[in-house]
Amino acid sequence: MQKKFIYILLLVMLVGHSCQKSLDQQAQAGLDGKTAYTTKAGIEAGLLGVYDGLQQNGYFSLNYLLFPELYADNLVWTGTFPTWAQVYNKTILPDNTDIALIWNAIYSTINRANNVIDAAPRIDDASFQKERTIAECKVIRAMCYFDLIRMFGGSPEGYNKQGGLGVPLRLAATQTPADAKAIARATEAEVYTQILKDLDEAIAGLPDRISVGRVNKYVAIALKSRLQLYRGQWADAELLATAVITSPNNYSLVSGALYGSIYTEKNNSGESLWELQYIATDANTLAFYYYPSPSGRNEVSSSLSLRDAFEDGDWRKNVNFSSSPADKQLKYSKVNPGTDNVMIFRLAELYLTRAEARAMQNNLDAAREDLNVIRVRAGLQVSKVSDQSALLSAIKKERRLELAHEGQRFFDLRRYNETGITQTFRNLFPLPQSEITNSGNLVIQNPQY
Repeated sequence: MQKKFIYILLLVMLVGHSCQKSLDQQAQAGLDGKTAYTTKAGIEAGLLGVYDGLQQNGYFSLNYLLFPELYADNLVWTGTFPTWAQVYNKTILPDNTDIALIWNAIYSTINRANNVIDAAPRIDDASFQKERTIAECKVIRAMCYFDLIRMFGGSPEGYNKQGGLGVPLRLAATQTPADAKAIARATEAEVYTQILKDLDEAIAGLPDRISVGRVNKYVAIALKSRLQLYRGQWADAELLATAVITSPNNYSLVSGALYGSIYTEKNNSGESLWELQYIATDANTLAFYYYPSPSGRNEVSSSLSLRDAFEDGDWRKNVNFSSSPADKQLKYSKVNPGTDNVMIFRLAELYLTRAEARAMQNNLDAAREDLNVIRVRAGLQVSKVSDQSALLSAIKKERRLELAHEGQRFFDLRRYNETGITQTFRNLFPLPQSEITNSGNLVIQNPQY
């Protein structure tokens, strides 16, 4: 971890990106990417900077992880931020600064990835793992675009529908003001085409295993499986999930009584595919915004609706609706500093993906078997539901409980077309007004905002 921090400091000196989570400024005396990314060391520092982009407050260190839970039914707002109140009340305005923070954090991460993808082929050093480096960046870029679509794109009825809206598709490094010239939004379908291209190329260039803090081949396959689930490509989603479940990496679910250890014992769970790494000098703010004073801000709490969705004896209940501190959660519990790792992919999601994909293909026995793997691990009785509709409802419920506080709830409700939002245009978050204004209206706002 010290090596990671040193490389990130090097990146700051080279390209001027701040590693502070609340800022993404360019240093006045920074060198541009053409100068910085000319050596193996420069590219390796740049790659770690791509991972660090995921750790901005606008991305997985806070907003992108919490807002999909707050906009749905897993969290309630208990704080004072008016921008968060808009999310909770489903009245988000285009000038909401916390939504702009998400947009800008994701696009800055895309640009970091683009810089490395652009520069890496020019490095002539036999010891440089060029193919793997580019592949890691392509997976991260693919995830960034998928996450933009999940929040800002698609249609009010869900994803992969006729006429779905996309986002501006930037695939070249932005190093000068001219490079940053505004471009119009691509379609949802065009963005998916690029995501799939990035993932397929990355899968071919990644090893089975690097470390739990880095992207490997099975992380890329897991992301593609998630994407295909959203797109309703059931057979492909099932096939990809199976590839992860049966991979030679021997991923395995932890026992039910140890469910909480997935989050408290960093990098020590066979269930974990990819964890974002946090240390005291490179921390997140998740627990701080959950937990009460004097240590935290108490901005959100677990909802009673989430509490009541758990069955008696469910090992996951106290982890997701804790008794101490009351009405919080234990997945992110280290307040100051916020050194909890953030789980991006773990094996349980793949079982639930495969269960849903199998159920949608009417392979009900196999779907129920996957569902029961998760239920039994949670300390519950096996489900015996036998018709497709009831089985799909049971799978949806398990996704809510298993993946609570992991930034997926609202997006699941969107793809089910079950958000319950009466102003259906609000199923898409508004693009930041600054993006519309700065583009001279070339970038079009989501309808009705």
